[in-house]
Amino acid sequence: MIIDAHVHLWDEAHTPQPWMTPEVEEIARPFGPSDLWPLLERNHVDSVVLVQGASLDSDTDYLLAEARRQPWIAAVTAWLRLDEPERARTRLEELRTHPKFRAVRHLVHMEDDVHWVVSERVLESIALLETTGVVFEVPVVYPNHFDDVVELAERFPLLAIVVDHLGKPPLGTAKLDDWVQKLEACAERPNVYAKLSGLNTTLQRRDWGIADFVPAIFTALETFGPERLMCGSDWPIALLNGDYDRVWQTTLRLVEMLAPGHEEALLGGNAAQVYGLSANGG
Repeated sequence: MIIDAHVHLWDEAHTPQPWMTPEVEEIARPFGPSDLWPLLERNHVDSVVLVQGASLDSDTDYLLAEARRQPWIAAVTAWLRLDEPERARTRLEELRTHPKFRAVRHLVHMEDDVHWVVSERVLESIALLETTGVVFEVPVVYPNHFDDVVELAERFPLLAIVVDHLGKPPLGTAKLDDWVQKLEACAERPNVYAKLSGLNTTLQRRDWGIADFVPAIFTALETFGPERLMCGSDWPIALLNGDYDRVWQTTLRLVEMLAPGHEEALLGGNAAQVYGLSANGG
């Protein structure tokens, strides 16, 4: 089973995306299942993990509604108002009634407080996730949030934590060594996982290729091992510097080249385990 572990859908007519500025106007339009499914089919991808894009309950409601309609949407990473624990508790009880709800994410990189995710009230809500077995995803953005992930992993050892996009490594810069150290610290905690995704949009050049991503993927494999990594396209954000086919096929080649023999786990098996999916993706 091949799983794209990180995709988005949005329709601003239903839910605004507050992060959508003029700089990303090329993706400032609705992207729905009818846009994504042909891309998945062409690339032999069986199912996806659908991830929240806005810190709004309406965004979660939209994603869960689409997941009910589309059998190939295997899991949904939703949003919770983590800084209001009682509200989070009530909403979490509701979300857990949806069969495809699997994880929670908040756009921590958009908060004024860099360490928002380890504030007292947020920690109280995250404790609920550990208790109920819900995965917590963190859109780590280098150089911030790595230490927070380590703190969360130590405080909540039974909580599965996923670092999105490898923490947006500073590819091709002198800061990559610092990123390596920060990622290694996260990987030392056995309940932390990471996604090989969103790397093409860390580069300014349009002519990127496999070689540009080898240092980051190699480091991820060395630190996490092939059993704690998942692959995702980050579509349609990927369109800011590429397209689905190019991103997914590059990911496939990198996995085949750097982790021979582990393709099945990296391209689906690990995601199925982390998100608790059955063999048929549901």
